[in-house]
Amino acid sequence: MHRLLVRRPDAILLLLAGYFLLEFAVRLTMPYGLRFDESQQALFSQWLTLGYDSQPPLYNWIQTLTVSAFGLSLAAISIVKNVILFLVYVSYYRLAREILSDKLFAAIATLSLLTIPQLFWEAQRDLTHTVMQLLTINLFLYGIVRTLKAPSAGAYIFTGIALGLGMLSKYNFVLLAAAAIVAVLMHPQGRARVFDKRLLLTLLFAALIFLPHGLWLIHNLDIASGRTLGIMEQDAPKGVFSKLVKGPLEFVKLVVVICAPTLAVYALVFGRTFFGSLRQSNEWTRFFDVLFVVIGLLVLVLIVTIGMTALRDRWLLPFLFLMPIYLCLKMELAGVKPADFCRRFVYIPLVMMLVIPALLLARVVFPTLFGSYDHYNTPYPAFVRQVVAAEGKRPGLVLTDTWLPGGNLHLQLPDVPTMSLFFGNLKADYQWTADRPILVAWRPGPNDAAMPAMLTSWLHDTLGPQYATPDIRLMDLPYIHGKAGDMASFAYCWIYPK
Repeated sequence: MHRLLVRRPDAILLLLAGYFLLEFAVRLTMPYGLRFDESQQALFSQWLTLGYDSQPPLYNWIQTLTVSAFGLSLAAISIVKNVILFLVYVSYYRLAREILSDKLFAAIATLSLLTIPQLFWEAQRDLTHTVMQLLTINLFLYGIVRTLKAPSAGAYIFTGIALGLGMLSKYNFVLLAAAAIVAVLMHPQGRARVFDKRLLLTLLFAALIFLPHGLWLIHNLDIASGRTLGIMEQDAPKGVFSKLVKGPLEFVKLVVVICAPTLAVYALVFGRTFFGSLRQSNEWTRFFDVLFVVIGLLVLVLIVTIGMTALRDRWLLPFLFLMPIYLCLKMELAGVKPADFCRRFVYIPLVMMLVIPALLLARVVFPTLFGSYDHYNTPYPAFVRQVVAAEGKRPGLVLTDTWLPGGNLHLQLPDVPTMSLFFGNLKADYQWTADRPILVAWRPGPNDAAMPAMLTSWLHDTLGPQYATPDIRLMDLPYIHGKAGDMASFAYCWIYPK
């Protein structure tokens, strides 16, 4: 394999295509229980709207259009994720090709993404908006690099389109955009490009793409920001000194956690040549230096200003996943010949391409070895099948409290409108008759089968007070691939018009 990569580095695109086809096939062999982000996409696929929740809508739009064309299924959910992940790697390779002279180093940098756990594991299992953001970051930086190297109207327009799409992927894309402006201004050709009148094309296309959602955002700022700010302020200490220390320390810890595996692999593969190359510098390493430093400073300002202490690694992944390009550029400048080390390196991503699907399957088939059941193991298909069969009717509406059961239930009943009251702004049209009753379902807590307050309030306020105290039923079903005696609990009731 290493000989093929040395001769034809572009072959990694075929390798990656095969890998994500394998990941897609593996997901279809796993149980049909959906994790958080998958479930949200299944639920949101009922609407094509300018805004949904605390995240911009680009991924939701793509998922909704896919479901509209092919119907809701696990395949429709998984294919979108894997195609976008594949495009992340392809666009990363194209970006690396623009910055690195040696195509083999570009291939090594791209395959190095398989050494970042938050990307090869978490992104495969659950992330959606973050994955889309990674793609738009690659496109945006590719447009910037092309504009700096060979300015043209097309390059400025491409950069504007990527900027607009980036702002529709995740709101913290603005941090990278701000840092990129500083990095461009400090590039030798940067000021000439910024003051070029063709920059208006970049701004125009970015504004036109973001404008529809931007108008929604202005009128729904509480929906877009309230939940995220709540997470950021979670467990924030009261004292000023603690806020100034705890958040920044958490930031540094996450940077180390994300970067350490890749640095360890490079140290193992390239040895002393890697450490010696870190002193190398040119206009592109300085571009990334400025990019990383400005983003880091902006994040620290947010941490201190908001009192943010509950940081999550996926918030930093979109900025740190650029590290392999940066490190490979340093080694290229130091005169390191990648062909001399390719054989040692290539087996690491190849092994990961086999280990990751195997671990995904093992996590589902042997959940007790991991100490708990994953959401994949929750028997939503059996629950829906038995509840509908016992009642002898299909519901006119499925109503639940949070989005995890909401998306899972909608996957099992794709022709039935489903609402989660967690997203009170997303309402569905439904039929409510004696032949199409409302199915209210939720996951009860231990020793607590009471209907959640938000469901009771909805029944009372929407249908009438006479519907607020329905007959609640319980159902315990064995986990998929679970140990004998381990049961998943469901609570539900049918609401018929009186």
